Amino acid sequence: MKRILFALAVVLNCTIMMAQTEFDAFKVVQTDINGTARYMSMAGAFGALGGDPSAIKDNPAGLGIYRKSEFLGTLNLLSQISTSKWNNADGNGDLYRFNMNNLSLVFAAPTWRNESGTRGLMSSNFSFAYNRLKNIDRSLNIASGEASSSMTDYMAYFTGGLPHSDLEYVQGEYEPYDRLDIPRISILAYEGGLIRENSDNQGIYWTSFLDNDEKVTPNFNVYERGYVDEYSLGWAGNFSNIFYFGTTLNVQYMDYFLRSNYSESFENGGSMDLESSTTTKGVGLNLKVGAILSPLDFLRIGLSLHTPTIYYLNDTYDATLNYDSSVKGSSTMPGDGNEYQVQSPMKVNLSAAFLLGTQGLISAEYDYDSYTGTRLRNKVGDASDYTDENGRMSNSIMNNVRTIKIGGEYRLSENFSLRAGYANSNAANKPNAERTMYSTTVRTDTEYFINNRIDYLTAGFGYHESDWFVDFAYMNKIVDETYYPYRSSVLPYQANGASVITSNNNMVVTLGFKF
Repeated sequence: MKRILFALAVVLNCTIMMAQTEFDAFKVVQTDINGTARYMSMAGAFGALGGDPSAIKDNPAGLGIYRKSEFLGTLNLLSQISTSKWNNADGNGDLYRFNMNNLSLVFAAPTWRNESGTRGLMSSNFSFAYNRLKNIDRSLNIASGEASSSMTDYMAYFTGGLPHSDLEYVQGEYEPYDRLDIPRISILAYEGGLIRENSDNQGIYWTSFLDNDEKVTPNFNVYERGYVDEYSLGWAGNFSNIFYFGTTLNVQYMDYFLRSNYSESFENGGSMDLESSTTTKGVGLNLKVGAILSPLDFLRIGLSLHTPTIYYLNDTYDATLNYDSSVKGSSTMPGDGNEYQVQSPMKVNLSAAFLLGTQGLISAEYDYDSYTGTRLRNKVGDASDYTDENGRMSNSIMNNVRTIKIGGEYRLSENFSLRAGYANSNAANKPNAERTMYSTTVRTDTEYFINNRIDYLTAGFGYHESDWFVDFAYMNKIVDETYYPYRSSVLPYQANGASVITSNNNMVVTLGFKF
């Protein structure tokens, strides 16, 4: 048998249930390029341009550009293809989704100065908008060849020095799931016969039930469905057609579901299959302010600041382990949950646009997200329960991310325009980042994905009349990630990471009316 003495990894007699990790916080705060067809066809490079509902969510001063009122809606068809390579084996997945990106109403209210031609506040505009900030959808199978590292090793490590009496259910007398200091994954592993208790003069320790150096063939399936929506109320003013200033009050809503299935086939016979589910729902609140300066007719310069978003979230969890080991059967963890807060970092947006007369434009934007400033807090806002997690986000998990956007538009005629764009976000996670789980967790989904980079390639066209318009866009978003099944640097055999590429193909249409 694998007789490996693991370090004591659990802190016993703890009464605070903790379930969130740094990677859960990252999923909440990570941003995306999503919105109207015109906005997406130019890779979201709209910070200094304005005049588009999706531009307002980046720089509220863009609301001041409007000269006429407008009502519009946007639909998005997503076709997703994912590929992976893990231990010389290939995996894949695909997904199709249809959803609404945007529904907006803008009221343009010119003042008397706009008619008289005097300087000052030329218009005072208002907006009511719904924007889908991002979709969190994926269906993927990550297949693997043979591996030396096994989930059963991690389960043994995670169980630390707990005696079997703490893990064993006794009818009418003792239920291990009632204790908050017992890892749920350890209870499942014990019931499934996947770990074995040992002892020596230093105390109790656990090892995998597998034979020494026995290999396994793992497989991982993940299904994610979710989104972050934003509902905003905005105001912006146009001062002398030179300076524009705006602000929005925003309520964000998150709805997310994860179902993961990790399985292993054992070299000498038998298998295990762990299915974990997580549902996350909650709301957040933030404020955005922005300005656009147009010192010359052909030049606009934009700046905006987004305050941190405070999310109030509720998670629910459940898990089932099917096993064919020293025993054969199935164990189900009772459903559990947790309430907590996530504070996103402040965001800065710098932009510039060059207007080429009436023929076209070129626009560029630089977004800076200080993800290292992300913070987890308990449900009453105290961060002391997450001191370690917050410290790792600052030092060893997160990178500060810059997103560069470049877009252009050219008018072939008075009514018809062509558009294209490109954007890139650097790695949001450090390459050696790991997901650390504690004895007080009720989670059993041990996997994590490291974000390496995101690229966007976009194109589109639009047809505009004086009182209506229709725009079309295509966006190819490529996400480069590395998948790990569990934290293995604490084990004698480390798990290799899987390379995962997810290609999202968005076909977008916007229909709008001016009045």
